[in-house]
Amino acid sequence: MGLTALLSSLDPARGSSTAVVTPAEGPPMIGQMLYRLGGRSAHLSFLVPGNQPDSPALLPLLDYLTQQAGEWGAFNLHAEVEERNPLFEKLRRAGFVVYSWQHIWQLNPETLPDGQPALWRPAGAADEPAVRSLYQCLAPPLVQSAETLPNMRQSGWVYRQDGELLGYMEAVFGPRGVVLQPLIHPSTDRVEALMRALPLALPPLLGRSLYLVVRSYQSWLDPHLENLSARVGPRQALLVRHLAHMQRAGVPVTQSSLLPGMESARPKPTAPIVHPIVVQSRRSSSEKMETVDLWHRDA
Repeated sequence: MGLTALLSSLDPARGSSTAVVTPAEGPPMIGQMLYRLGGRSAHLSFLVPGNQPDSPALLPLLDYLTQQAGEWGAFNLHAEVEERNPLFEKLRRAGFVVYSWQHIWQLNPETLPDGQPALWRPAGAADEPAVRSLYQCLAPPLVQSAETLPNMRQSGWVYRQDGELLGYMEAVFGPRGVVLQPLIHPSTDRVEALMRALPLALPPLLGRSLYLVVRSYQSWLDPHLENLSARVGPRQALLVRHLAHMQRAGVPVTQSSLLPGMESARPKPTAPIVHPIVVQSRRSSSEKMETVDLWHRDA
């Protein structure tokens, strides 16, 4: 959950809910959930103290934050945790499932060889269909079911090779660092040149650190980052707790619903035609919270 905590203060459009659970025995536990209005996913920002996975306050706290995320309109709740952290297994027992893995690499812009600034250019509205197609091509179905498509409203850069979009880089800027998430097609033949060109494409870093979040389905980038003397952090698990499930629903098609002039072009249905997908919310029960005291603040 470290990366989410790092980014939490960088996005003014996000709301947050902070809760404190005080068990009958032991210290209280504090947790925070972040949610962007109208978004599909909420995110666990932090759990404090993080070194007490056996605390009786943990599960009630997670249930409360999950319920809060559902009430705000989220379809799922995300968390990031190092795989060796004791909280990893506790989150899985609380209903979270792993949908991917990632490493965070730190690049030192001062030690990167000079690159070509023309390789990357700012993404525009005309690039959105190609970026979405690239994401759907590279991200596994399990990831796509848990995450949304790249948000073109955020800062991003694209790379084209022979007119075809083969790279997209999403960026989040903060006072102490810049976090990039690459999405690069393996057919590109200029990977290290693209990495070297990053500091030239970005606004001035002004001494800030540069981080790359590399998902497991982009792990073929790792040897190239090693060649650039980048430092890698511990492997992190990406987890999701689903708050909604997909259900098929039959929708009858009547004669009046057909387009004008098309009545004779289509056979009249003898049975309902099934159209997916109807989403029904499934939220955590608040009954488990009755045994603890809660304090929360929404911002």
